[in-house]
Amino acid sequence: MVVGLTTISVLAISLSAVFTPAGARALFTAALCGNGSAPDYGFSYDLSQPHWTVGWEGYASRQAVNEVDALLDQLNADSIAQTMILILPQEQVGNRVNCAVHFLRYMKLGLPTGERKDNGFVFLIVVESSTIDVHYGVGLGLPDLTAYDLTSLNRAAEAAYQPAHSMDDALLALAQGFDSLARSKYAPLASQTPATGGNDRAQPTAGPSDTPFTAGQLCLTMLFLFLVFGLPFLGRQGFFFNRSGYDSDRWGGRSGGWGGRFGGGRGGSGSGRSGRGN
Repeated sequence: MVVGLTTISVLAISLSAVFTPAGARALFTAALCGNGSAPDYGFSYDLSQPHWTVGWEGYASRQAVNEVDALLDQLNADSIAQTMILILPQEQVGNRVNCAVHFLRYMKLGLPTGERKDNGFVFLIVVESSTIDVHYGVGLGLPDLTAYDLTSLNRAAEAAYQPAHSMDDALLALAQGFDSLARSKYAPLASQTPATGGNDRAQPTAGPSDTPFTAGQLCLTMLFLFLVFGLPFLGRQGFFFNRSGYDSDRWGGRSGGWGGRFGGGRGGSGSGRSGRGN
């Protein structure tokens, strides 16, 4: 009996040593960024973030994050791209390509409708012991952003980080490079920032939006000419006027107006339905 109990105990300990670490590894692996699944992909981030860069604390300065915000704010306001940067240590990342795309979907980046639908974009910065590894996830609404161009941005950011191990330098290189690339591929649709500076900015050309204003000017000009020349002529012919003056029963009118609204805002609902990464 003693031999039997000893054998069973040894067998139980052996099975525990074999299976328990495997189970723990499976749970740990599932928690890594890029190894999760819909709908939350293992994330618990607040969808209302104060900055376009997430996880920067302890890696970058607030000044650099604010400078990145200024660039990415304008890209969003121009309906070019809704862009976020996620910074994670390598211990928290599993499949790095999936991590970027999963974060894109989780944060619901990209306009939900319209010409620039699904224009969300994510850069993932994986912090390693002595370097960084940059990946991206891009919504399907930005097909002109090619893998060749985006991979070049990744490598440029990694190179900017390397001399001084400065995350500030890497973030600014990434944001500035992406701003230039995205604007070279897509024109703004509706900028919410008023133009400043001199007259070197391109001036809008006449288009369909100018038609109501032009038509209104033409109508007002014709009305003015009619009042100045037409009414006296018709009065001499006996129209519209009787002996007591203006015949309000035979001639009347009402004034009106035309106008319009121009508005817009930053997309917030997003779609997050699609993405590709590298």
